[in-house]
Amino acid sequence: MACRLFESADHTATYAKFRSFWTTDITDRILTYLREKLPAPYDHAIDVGCGSGQFTQLLAPHFKQVTGIDISANQVSEAIKGNHRKNITYKTGSGECFPIADQSVELVTCVQAAHWIDMDKFYAEAYRVLKPNGCVVLATHSTPILDSNPHGNQLTKYVTLYEEKLWEASCCDERMKHVYNRYPDDVFACRPPLEDHLRDETITLEHDLKVENIIGFFRSMSPYVIYVKKYSNGEILETLQRDILQTLGGNATLDTKLRVTLPVTLLLSRKPGFKT
Repeated sequence: MACRLFESADHTATYAKFRSFWTTDITDRILTYLREKLPAPYDHAIDVGCGSGQFTQLLAPHFKQVTGIDISANQVSEAIKGNHRKNITYKTGSGECFPIADQSVELVTCVQAAHWIDMDKFYAEAYRVLKPNGCVVLATHSTPILDSNPHGNQLTKYVTLYEEKLWEASCCDERMKHVYNRYPDDVFACRPPLEDHLRDETITLEHDLKVENIIGFFRSMSPYVIYVKKYSNGEILETLQRDILQTLGGNATLDTKLRVTLPVTLLLSRKPGFKT
């Protein structure tokens, strides 16, 4: 990956703690797509831009070997610390040059990271490492919606206002707009000779999270890290926390739980099979 925003040990530790959103609903959908033209069993999957390995772990039950790749040595270190599966290996590497042999994997995933990567180079590498009929999948989720409370609309507005303040403070990389726009096809659709481009926006992630974890998620985002460096006395996140707790009212604390919904976008494609 050309962009390096997840480098410090403190940041990557926060990321590892508060980014466990992905569920087996996503891997089930990916495997359904993979099986359409390539039956199990499967030897090898790679997770590019793996971060601290949350999604990499979900792939492990379905492959003999899974390799997580990230450009940040500290992200890889966090992934290794949190790894309890013998068939997962983590490597330092970029999203444009995978440390993987030609035609050796059935699946390439890139979860919540494609907006940082040169997609032409990424897809060229995916084509190189995939076996015939192997698949490549991009995944992203949109901004959390806090919708489990009578005040859900107001709580979600606070989140929107928080993000707007980060943009106004020039702390957000322009590439993050692709996340809000759900990975538009003109930027993220597969390149030939990859084929069968499919967009799936039918899945949502739903979690009951403590307010503490919701605030932790926003603390883990790269724009907030930039904000803190630029404005050491800024209280943008403290304001968000205070507004949420005040709106919840009563005895609300950081342990109070809210239902959080995250709309998911999947972009699926595959390498052509052998011609007969």
